[in-house]
Order: sequence, then C-alpha cells, then structure tokens
Amino acid sequence: MLMSSEKRNSLTPCVDATTRQVMPEQVFYWLLLLTLPFALLLIASNSAAAQQAEDLDATIEHLIIYVKDSGVMFKRNFSSHDSVEAAEHIEKKYQHFKDEIDTPEKFIELSATASLVTGKKYMVLTKQGEEIPAGMWLNAELDRYRLQQGQQK
Repeated sequence: MLMSSEKRNSLTPCVDATTRQVMPEQVFYWLLLLTLPFALLLIASNSAAAQQAEDLDATIEHLIIYVKDSGVMFKRNFSSHDSVEAAEHIEKKYQHFKDEIDTPEKFIELSATASLVTGKKYMVLTKQGEEIPAGMWLNAELDRYRLQQGQQK
C-alpha cells in the first residue's frame, strides 16, 4: 500500500510512490525499533552479571578477612597454623581455583575445606577449645554475612 508523505506516521514504512522502494531512513528506524529491546536486555544482563561478580568477590574477600582476623588455630595436614597463615593458604588456593569458583559455597569447598593432597578436612580450633570442620565454620559465617547484607539493602 502506497502512502503519501502527508498521511504517513513515523511507524509506517515510507515507500517512494514512483519507485515503490522503501526509503533508507525508514529502514534504519525500523531496525532500531526492532533491535533496541534486545540491546537493552543485553545491557541489563551484563550489568546483573557484573553485580553478581562484584558481590562474589566482596563475599570471598570478607571470608578471607574473617579467617585472618578470627584469632583461631587451623589444623591442616597434621600441623597447626594461626589464622593469618590459614588466610594466606586459603587465598593461595582461591587463586588456584578462581576460574572454577562461581559461588561463595564453591569457594569454601575448594579453598577452605580439605587438603588437595591428603583429602583430610581442615579443622578450626576455637578460643574455647572446640574443634569444628573449617568448611562448616566458614559456611556459618557466610550465612551470618548474608543475613547482615540483606538487612543493609
């Protein structure tokens, strides 16, 4: 259907009455109109992924600092280590497994739960003398941290 320039609106494709071809500027507007929602969706998903990565990094950093500042002793492969040494060891394992870690739970599992060599679980010796598996101890802190973060949002 051919339309004169007086009767067309901005969403109706403009067709040259003499050549019956769509005008290039109208093609551009239609393409823009059709691709804009997809572009916005892509931007939004990238932003959400960046936010999630940022939250993951912040959470892992919190957990490593929590270990470092805890003042507890860590038992690892039949020897004891203070909290600063434990945090350094966990940080090294984190750097080793970084590409495989997509959640704080995976961080705890791969970096702070057991020895890669012996498979023996890391244990935390609290100031009260209680011995707790390190993974359980850090997961409890992760739960507390998430609760605190949820209250701040």
